[in-house]
Amino acid sequence: MADRGWAALLRLADFRLLWIGSTLSALGSQLTSLALPLLVLDRTGSPTSAGLVATARLLVFYAAQLPAGVAADRFDRRSVLMVADAGRAAALAGVGVVALTRPAGALWLIVGLMSVEGMLTAVANLAATAALPQLVPEKQRPSALALGHAQGNAVQLVGPLLGAALYRLHPAVPFALDALSYAVGMSLVLSVRGRLGGGGRVSSSVRADIALGLRFVARSRYLLLMIGWSALMNFATAGIGFVLILVVGRQDGGLSLGVSLTVMAAAGLAGAVLAPRFHAANEDRLIRATTALIVALGVAGALSPGPVVMTVCTAGIAFLAPIIVVPKNARLYALIPDELMGRAQSSLFLIGGSLYPFAALATGWLVERGSPSLAMAAHAGVLVAVLVITMVPQFQRGTPVLTVPPAVENTER
Repeated sequence: MADRGWAALLRLADFRLLWIGSTLSALGSQLTSLALPLLVLDRTGSPTSAGLVATARLLVFYAAQLPAGVAADRFDRRSVLMVADAGRAAALAGVGVVALTRPAGALWLIVGLMSVEGMLTAVANLAATAALPQLVPEKQRPSALALGHAQGNAVQLVGPLLGAALYRLHPAVPFALDALSYAVGMSLVLSVRGRLGGGGRVSSSVRADIALGLRFVARSRYLLLMIGWSALMNFATAGIGFVLILVVGRQDGGLSLGVSLTVMAAAGLAGAVLAPRFHAANEDRLIRATTALIVALGVAGALSPGPVVMTVCTAGIAFLAPIIVVPKNARLYALIPDELMGRAQSSLFLIGGSLYPFAALATGWLVERGSPSLAMAAHAGVLVAVLVITMVPQFQRGTPVLTVPPAVENTER
């Protein structure tokens, strides 16, 4: 059962420390997810400026992925996490100061500070992802990944609304608390006793290290299929979520959308709780069956894209997603050696997420030129392609453990 599995996980002292730190950081980020655009709107009165801050941060976050993977392998991961948390604490504290003092050029200060925060978040995420095998035995990794999904959905349930309330108390408060969450996270990382990995053999240049990670991924048909699977799944599910926003958000000033998003987060939390129970020897069959159910939900949304049906469809997908994602991500840890974990994971994340930023744009175009039904039908078609990938033999369990390319043996620290 998930609760027993999570209780056993949290008895691992080092894992517990990092999990508490990541939970606080995730909650802090959710506190500012609504407060940040509100701050920019209050200071500039421009929705475009609010979008500029979010876009700049996202672009930097993605651009930093491959170098961040190198950092997670090249340097001690404990040090990487501490530096990233210290930098993020300083950046969010800086935004809080901007909220207090209202200096000239506030918009560009916020853009710069949030871009730094986005870059360091990419670094911290990859270092923490790469460190997981050092903290958790193989049999417990699915439970650890499911706990991460549960954490994300839980903070989404309370974080944004709490952040908006704190912003009304004073605009600087959410940013100060977010900065504090990173500072506490840094102290918790410092308390970890075991090694987190990293600091292994590397090439003489960052470019060579990045190329080595990309070559490692390119040598595996499974990892290449995983990239295609991730890219299409992320695109389709993000697009379906945007259809929900377009369909439901027009009603009653957004109140119904708030309810729908709360239902979706609660469903994702429930799915994460149940996901470890489904981890079994026949997980490939489970993944295909679950993907087929997701396709069916997409088709249902295309046939009747009303508010209630769309809420049910998106909540159903949120519930089913951890059942698929947890075993797939757990399998990656068995395939990738520790000395390449950061670089390989960064390659998978960057390329696998490459279509995600375009999901809202494509969905909006389909809705505007056609209808919500057309957009849902298109995304259901993408999900059919995802289902086909799950049937490819090289994508199924039993893929052999990959070896490090010989080039690593000839490099110097």
